[in-house]
Amino acid sequence: MASLGFIALLAAVQSPPAWAATAPNLGSTSTYGVVSSTFTNSNTDPQTIINGDVCFTTAPVTPPLTITGVTVTPCPPATGLDEGAALANLNGQPCISLGAGAVDLDSIIVGANPPGIIPPGCYSSGGAMNVTVSTTVTLNGAGIYVFRPGGGLNTGANSRVILAGGACASDVYWAPVGATTLGANAALSPTPTFVGNILDAAGITIGHFANLTGRALAFGGTVTTDANTITVPTCAALGATGAAIPTLSEWAIAILAALLVITGVAAMRRLTS
Repeated sequence: MASLGFIALLAAVQSPPAWAATAPNLGSTSTYGVVSSTFTNSNTDPQTIINGDVCFTTAPVTPPLTITGVTVTPCPPATGLDEGAALANLNGQPCISLGAGAVDLDSIIVGANPPGIIPPGCYSSGGAMNVTVSTTVTLNGAGIYVFRPGGGLNTGANSRVILAGGACASDVYWAPVGATTLGANAALSPTPTFVGNILDAAGITIGHFANLTGRALAFGGTVTTDANTITVPTCAALGATGAAIPTLSEWAIAILAALLVITGVAAMRRLTS
């Protein structure tokens, strides 16, 4: 028992948990695959499919092939207010810093995880967040994920951000300061190349054949698509009303470990007395 306590105490000191993240209430934006002022579909062959609602002020010259939900022109003011409130919630959360400058998420090590395997939590950076060409970032575990780049959000060609271990695209939030650019894919694939809700009034560009399971929310900005499939997630979001996921803090883990040590030592003394 004492040895277990020492191990737990050591783990608490060496691998502090990420800050618990909170899910904002998306309100009226929750049904939208695309929210924008200007919606541009740059592919001459209109293959883009949006499984969800769409709103814009300026329509694309070449419309998407399919929009399964309703199309609203222009976006209702309430949509902008709800996106702004959700963004304020995300920006107000305490986060673990991944670095003072730009970071490559595929190289980031969180706790005892291999590079590019990221557990639930809130993460920020002083500069852009990137995913390197042809690499994969895995969001592993059920919970809320919040990513706050201090610059843009950029993914390289043929890269992927995927889910594992019960993670849900509805519970992933991206709130970059700069514009979002999702890299192109070499071929059209039925699997998503990126997941989560992107809240970015600076603009969102989705590269050729890139698929998004999530939402492209850029009220007042531009969303550009190019032979993409955008699907509003159907999995039930955790904490949709904004409740925090309960997790033990670093100090709580340390205290629990210390109690285990004390209990173990006392038990050993009783056995030897």
